[in-house]
Amino acid sequence: MIQKQTVSVVKGINCIYIPTSNIKKSATWYMENLNLVLLIDVNEESTQAQLKITPEQSIFLIKTPEKFNLTYKEIDGHEQCLLTLEVTNINDLHEKLRNNLDDIEEIQDHNECGSSFYIKDPDGNKIDIWGGWG
Repeated sequence: MIQKQTVSVVKGINCIYIPTSNIKKSATWYMENLNLVLLIDVNEESTQAQLKITPEQSIFLIKTPEKFNLTYKEIDGHEQCLLTLEVTNINDLHEKLRNNLDDIEEIQDHNECGSSFYIKDPDGNKIDIWGGWG
């Protein structure tokens, strides 16, 4: 059922919570690979890390007792991710990550929907890296 046009009470997404088994390792991975800014220092005993995307948006890494990720399978078996991050220069980032990561896919051109590729963080959370609208 399509809802008639109304004004949403939701202004935006403030933060995303991502499970991780090793806060320090994951925070370092997000900082080194995606240039996110760590807002509070973390160590091996930390239970969460906050990484700034923009002044209004953050990713929180939440420590879990065992390795767990948010990647799931669609009904047709396609592996789906929870998070798409829009980046400023998809080609430069892809080249950088190809040198740093083992688990990286090639850039796919989706025509008017832009280009994207997938990576996985240390806990196997699949992340869609998107270059913006074509």
